[in-house]
Amino acid sequence: MQTTASRHRWIVAGLGGAGAYGIAAWTMAVSWSVRSPHWWEEVSPRTVGVVIIAAGLVLWVRLPRPHIGTLITLGGAVYYLQYLRAVDGWRFAVGFCLAYAWMAIAGHVLLSWPDGRLPGLVDRVYVVAAYVISIGTQTVRFVVDAPQPPWAPHLPQHTTAWGAIGSASGVVMGVAAVSLVLFRWSRASAARRLPSGRVWLGVGAVSSLKIAEAAATVLPGPDRLKIGLALAFPATVLALVPALSLIRWLRLRIGRLRVVGMMQELDADPGTPVGPATMESALRRTLGDPTLSVAYVRDDDTTIDTAGRYVDRPAPGPDRAVTEVHRRGRLVALIEHDVVLQEQRDVVAAAVVAAGLAIDNARLYAMTQAHLEHTLHSRLRLAQTAFDERQRIQRDLHDGAQQRFFAVLMRLDAARRLLAGPDKTAAVDAVTDAHRELTDALGALRDLIQGIYPAVLTDHGLAAAIEHLVDRIPLPVTVVVDPQRWTKYVEITAYFVVSEALTNVYRHAGATTAQVTIRDEAGALVVEVADDGRGGATVGRGSGLVGLHHRIVGVGGTFAVDSPPGCGTTVRAVFAHTGGGPA
Repeated sequence: MQTTASRHRWIVAGLGGAGAYGIAAWTMAVSWSVRSPHWWEEVSPRTVGVVIIAAGLVLWVRLPRPHIGTLITLGGAVYYLQYLRAVDGWRFAVGFCLAYAWMAIAGHVLLSWPDGRLPGLVDRVYVVAAYVISIGTQTVRFVVDAPQPPWAPHLPQHTTAWGAIGSASGVVMGVAAVSLVLFRWSRASAARRLPSGRVWLGVGAVSSLKIAEAAATVLPGPDRLKIGLALAFPATVLALVPALSLIRWLRLRIGRLRVVGMMQELDADPGTPVGPATMESALRRTLGDPTLSVAYVRDDDTTIDTAGRYVDRPAPGPDRAVTEVHRRGRLVALIEHDVVLQEQRDVVAAAVVAAGLAIDNARLYAMTQAHLEHTLHSRLRLAQTAFDERQRIQRDLHDGAQQRFFAVLMRLDAARRLLAGPDKTAAVDAVTDAHRELTDALGALRDLIQGIYPAVLTDHGLAAAIEHLVDRIPLPVTVVVDPQRWTKYVEITAYFVVSEALTNVYRHAGATTAQVTIRDEAGALVVEVADDGRGGATVGRGSGLVGLHHRIVGVGGTFAVDSPPGCGTTVRAVFAHTGGGPA
């Protein structure tokens, strides 16, 4: 897919370049008869567009996004339209009205560097205004002043009011563009400031020359100064393009040397493993991006940060890019960084390849830290769950069996007093009441014991225990349970999942029916309890589901609640590697 996209970009860029050079050749051919008698006045102005188009084509196919290259190529082609002012007819009209449209394109490139996007409203307003002013003032001038061909830089022309307005507008727009660039440079990140700064500085210098040239056409001054400024602009561009290319080449070379230095730093102490934080800091220094962050991909496809904490998987954004790190064909890490680093993809790729082993080792270290943290939290959750369970048993004994036994004691005490008197019938009634209270107390105690660990679960398995549990629920419940046995800790946890979930259903859900489904899925025990209640349940503190969540996670299971408001609730627990077998 990437090869196809790259081939498509090359084809489109080739066609665009052919069109741009075709426009340049055509305009040079039709205007060649109207040229300066001094060849040195023609060389740089007529060749600068060729260099600009070439630079645009290189950026078109080299940068991650083709927008900047497309704009520069278009600007180089539009630059040559001003030479149509040397001929008559419709070509003169086109050349005159679009003579300075390339300056608007230059401002567009300047403000949208390096990815072709205009980041703010002010930038978009400026670009629209630049196109309107550069084309609009010339069009009005063409209609009002009715200029006649031929026009050429070496031919004297009378400056009209609209010509002065156009030049003054160009000065204002040029100063505004430079001001916007300076403001953006002051606000740019460290990763963006250096690579974009060289472009902003170079284009800013060229823009300053063009501003001075436009000002010279309005203000009185010697003709030599005006001619000098007019020639200085293309000459500067011709020197600037290779200079910027050389600076970029040097930055790439320095970047590769930094990669070598990073590897020497990481291998300085072979006996000490490279930690995730150390790896991240080394990449930040090497690539020059203090905002760079590394997320390590676990075996279960979740992501963790350098401290072993679970984080969302990084995703590309308007100003952020994500580079994948692979080891032996497997994704091991994701590096999130400033999008400007895509200009030096070779350096980023070299750093990733060179540090691949260290990154993988750092990933294993981070996974170990995450596992230790998870184990610690699991122990704390299990301890809290056990404490909560003891509190529940204490509360049930106090509010249930203890109260009933106290009532029996009161009945027996009354019977003893009645036996000492003449009314034996009353004594018999008191003993009968005490017997009934004792029977109820024993039943409550038996239920409590069943709640702690039901004997039917041990003797007959999970299916029988669930059927016995459902019989005591004051709600119609449909049960579908696979008749097989699982490991002891999984069965008891699954039993309490169903018990607690059904308790929440009839106490809080406002449901009329419920359904319990327990099945085996590829060796995993899946427990689902669904109801038709009001929904809106969450796994939060005080919700009644926190204990369930802790208990399930503590035995290596997963827990999920689907409870849209008004649509009922489904509690789902999955226990992997349960060792299921026939009942």
